[in-house]
Amino acid sequence: MTLFATIEEVMSIAGVSVDNATLLKAQGIIETAAGKPEEEIPLTAATDLLWLKKAVAYQCAYMENDPMSVFEQPNLESATQGDNKMVFGDKDVWLAPLAEKALSRLSWNRSRTIATAPFNYRGEIARQRREVRWLRRRWYV
Repeated sequence: MTLFATIEEVMSIAGVSVDNATLLKAQGIIETAAGKPEEEIPLTAATDLLWLKKAVAYQCAYMENDPMSVFEQPNLESATQGDNKMVFGDKDVWLAPLAEKALSRLSWNRSRTIATAPFNYRGEIARQRREVRWLRRRWYV
């Protein structure tokens, strides 16, 4: 298994010192959030690897005080059904906000646009008429 970031890189990016176990946990969380395991990411995608390195570093910083807290469910203090109001306790969510921002920069998470031509109404009517004539000749012989 190749790690996205080393302990030294986490220290230089996020300013926290972590052990190898926390680094492995953070990478597993980032792989889950990214939607691709490490084995499926091409090593030629340098920009993606940079964003993944930063995401792991931010996740390590997020998990600095209590590395196991991200694996617990957040406690629910109250829930109201009338106006759909839910109040959670003081436990953090599982993904660091900066890691989430870094993951949104990955090439497979970006939105893509599809170039389309303007709709040609007259051309579409002519195409439909040709198709109807072809169908009539074929089925009403």
